[in-house]
Amino acid sequence: MLQHPDNWQDLSVREQMDYCLRPEVGVKTALDPVRQFGVDAALCNSDVLFPLRLVGYDLVRKIDPHGEPMRPLRSTADVDRIMTLPKPDWSRVETLSRAQRSELAPEKVLIAIAGAPFVLSSLLVEGSVSVPQNLQTRIFMQSQPRNWERLMSWCSSLVRHFLMAQVRGGAEVIQMVDPWVRTLTEGEYACLAESYAREIYNEFDEGIIRISCSLGAEHLLSSISPYVNVLGVGDELTLAEAAQIVPGMVLQGNLDPDLILLGGSDAQAAARQVLESGLSAPAHVFNVAGRLDPDSDPDEVRRLVDFIHDYRF
Repeated sequence: MLQHPDNWQDLSVREQMDYCLRPEVGVKTALDPVRQFGVDAALCNSDVLFPLRLVGYDLVRKIDPHGEPMRPLRSTADVDRIMTLPKPDWSRVETLSRAQRSELAPEKVLIAIAGAPFVLSSLLVEGSVSVPQNLQTRIFMQSQPRNWERLMSWCSSLVRHFLMAQVRGGAEVIQMVDPWVRTLTEGEYACLAESYAREIYNEFDEGIIRISCSLGAEHLLSSISPYVNVLGVGDELTLAEAAQIVPGMVLQGNLDPDLILLGGSDAQAAARQVLESGLSAPAHVFNVAGRLDPDSDPDEVRRLVDFIHDYRF
């Protein structure tokens, strides 16, 4: 986990990003979970807002790239303003990923990660990181389709360059996280979001593994599966159920992270159910279906990782 300096809240978002992109900081942040828990992969970064933060948006403190209170994007003028923002220095992202890859053991995987265009666009329209139904997003994309297209194209370019920089630095896997896409119907997804995600995935050659993590969007699994190698599955359904929806797909997931708080044999029993359910897919990447609770015991996490590695079917 990133250790913030004492004056973190006093720093501008660009100063915070300068700190995060320091190799000595970014390498430690990426590799600490591997070193502490023995997991098989490292994330180049764990902040899906990173691309927006690189251009100056602080959605947590609600500050825009000009240091002013952030206003939600709701008009043509708002979209016009975002188009004029200076592009990030992608070489710094590449340099950090290269440093992470050089420190990571050869048998471990480095994963480039970013929020998908839909969630980034929705964040800008809603002006908040916690909006369960995305009402303003749905109004905006239906009532202003041209502005929605412009905003999605801008976010797509940002995400694409961000992922490419990480891959140039040595990441072997890309993963786009799209937690809010679950609010869309299949028709809305097909018309207003799918093409942007698909085009980004298609930018990468077959040597790069492509993962979609759209937890809670089980109704969209069939729509997403044609252009990725691995589908992330939330804990709303079992992996066996997901395998029936998208037969032949490699699945990722899907332990409820809160169950780790149970500890010991109870946590292992929950993990065993996930492992057994994963046999329904041609291959299965074990993962939690969300962030770990801050109160999770690190020793329990390590024991659970060891249990999964040692498990024999």
